Amino acid sequence: MPEDAKRILDSVIQLWNTGDSEVAKKLYSDNARRYDPNQPEPGRGPQEISRYIAEVRTAYPDFHLEINESVQEGNLLVSHWTCTGTHRGKFLGMPPTGRGITIRGLTLGRIEDGKITEEYVYFDRLTMLEQLGLASNVGHRSAQ
Repeated sequence: MPEDAKRILDSVIQLWNTGDSEVAKKLYSDNARRYDPNQPEPGRGPQEISRYIAEVRTAYPDFHLEINESVQEGNLLVSHWTCTGTHRGKFLGMPPTGRGITIRGLTLGRIEDGKITEEYVYFDRLTMLEQLGLASNVGHRSAQ
């Protein structure tokens, strides 16, 4: 994997696993947009993206992100990841359930001048809600 992609993925892991907003400033361009199924509008710029990550880490204080695989082609970087955490605080209007989650997903990032300018996050939000006990899992089988 090219050194730039490795540095970016290492920074993504550091940002999500520590919540360090300084990492977000180095990782995302000032006009970056981040699309996430948990957000109705894209996060814009490192400050908004960092603020959202802080919300996640407050709700899931033991939040942990691991990159399983990644592929880079040109200025696109795709990563397959797994995140885990225990829901201990309010998140997106959902009161804490005390339940753990294990979510797998993909992120497609566009890189320019060594920073993420656009990021699309894909994961099965229904599986997350089922794991939290906030949605019925009748007739649904989570992907392993």
